[in-house]
Amino acid sequence: MDRDLVTRVSRTALGISVLAAAGGGLVAGLPGALGVLAGALISVASFRWLAWGAERAAPLFAGGRAHPLWVLGLGLRYLVLFGLIVLLLRAGLHPVALMAGLAVLSPILIAHGWHSARAAL
Repeated sequence: MDRDLVTRVSRTALGISVLAAAGGGLVAGLPGALGVLAGALISVASFRWLAWGAERAAPLFAGGRAHPLWVLGLGLRYLVLFGLIVLLLRAGLHPVALMAGLAVLSPILIAHGWHSARAAL
C-alpha cells in the first residue's frame, strides 16, 4: 500500500476526529469527546496495522517469500482492537461516540482513494 496514502488518510482522519470530538463533547460531555477520539485512534491504528500487514505480505504474492507469521499478526489485530474497545466501554466512554469515532476513517479513505485514482489517470 502506498505509504503516502496511508499518511494522508491518517492525518486527515485525526484532524477531522478532533473536530468531531468537539461535537461529541457538546452532545455527551467528556465521555462523548473522549469516545470519539478513542474510536478514531483505534480506527487509524487498525488501518495502519492493515497497511503494515499488506506491505509484509507483498513478497508472498509476487512469488517471493514472506514471513510465515504475518497472518497471525493480522489476526492478532482483532484481539487487540476489540479488547481495547471493551476496556474503553467498561471505563465509561459513551458507546455512540466511540462508534462515531470508529466511523470517521471510512469516508476519508474512500475520498483519498478516489483522489489518488483520478490523479493516476
